[in-house]
Amino acid sequence: MTPVYNYGAEYIIKIHNFYILFIFSSIISIFISNSQAFAVEGIWRDYNNLKELVKDIRNGDKDDDKMNYDKFKDSNVYKSANEDFKKCVDLANKVGEKLGDYEIVRCFENANFFKEKYVDDNNQKVGIQLEQQNVTNQNQNGSEQPVQQEEVQLAENKTELQSQEQEQGQQQEQQNVTNQNQTSNESKIETESKVISNDGCDPSYPDICITTYSEKLSCADIPFRNFKVLPPDSRGFDSDSDGLGCEG
Repeated sequence: MTPVYNYGAEYIIKIHNFYILFIFSSIISIFISNSQAFAVEGIWRDYNNLKELVKDIRNGDKDDDKMNYDKFKDSNVYKSANEDFKKCVDLANKVGEKLGDYEIVRCFENANFFKEKYVDDNNQKVGIQLEQQNVTNQNQNGSEQPVQQEEVQLAENKTELQSQEQEQGQQQEQQNVTNQNQTSNESKIETESKVISNDGCDPSYPDICITTYSEKLSCADIPFRNFKVLPPDSRGFDSDSDGLGCEG
């Protein structure tokens, strides 16, 4: 007598094995996700003291160039820090579109570091502009309006004063160039005019202002991308020598 093959039982077994495999894969995925979540929990997770965290970052014991800004804001380290440090970290995250451990150190050492450092194509400070925008947004929401209106006015007055000073400086520089034209040859005049008109900016980067006296910088330290680079590229921003700096 020929045995009858039970196809229904085989089907149930296959479904049973599939569900076992699915559950096992889900457990593995959850485990990996939890492990990754713990890994990105932050280099600050074992600290309540900002000073100790900065010390370990300097010593190389902690390293994270792409810190999770939102999680860091919820940490005890951030919440226990002073307001100037918090504003510096907030600005660093906005300017660089990420937060690195070295920026935590910079803000700890000088809360005005990023406000004073970055300038845009018009030689205006990015930090001041961002703070003005924040104040404007808060005014629109009706939050602390009287105080913030005063801050906006002060910021506008400061910007206007800076513009007047720059205009006067440019006029004086133009007069200096005219005087130099009378005693210098054409080549020397052209070179000096470029340097003077840029108000201390490195002529290797004509589309942005990187001051000639600033500290050694890398692409990670500045907010600009795909800008024009001329020889000699003193900062080394054009690594592939194609005439564009900090491509990305």
